[in-house]
Amino acid sequence: MSKCKRFRFLNGEDGQSMVESAFVFTFLMLVLLGLVDFAYVFQAYIGVVNAANVGATYGSTSATAAANQTAIAAAALAESNQWHCSNTSVNSSTSTDAYGYLKVSVTVQCQVANLIVIPNGVSAIRVSNTAVRRVRT
Repeated sequence: MSKCKRFRFLNGEDGQSMVESAFVFTFLMLVLLGLVDFAYVFQAYIGVVNAANVGATYGSTSATAAANQTAIAAAALAESNQWHCSNTSVNSSTSTDAYGYLKVSVTVQCQVANLIVIPNGVSAIRVSNTAVRRVRT
């Protein structure tokens, strides 16, 4: 009986909780990193939406402002101070709507790098938004 007590720590169930904890901890860390990665992408999306709206609002002030693509891009990119983006681009164009009014369309795009690098997977996510405003006459 004393021999049983002495080698009781060799029982196979004693390390089971340690192994299960390691699996659960690994899974929870992947979920946490996935949430942080999603938060970076969502923050960039909110910034892109805001930048497109600012650029379109600037372009809608007059027909001269709507034709000035450089100023529209500068106004839109002035809103991009805390993005986690690369390859940011701003495109703007003017056209007329169904009622004959001039409208300006501003598209802002950027790429957000992933925190979790998956081999042969997606390395960056492209975020874009287009805002359209009627030009004041």
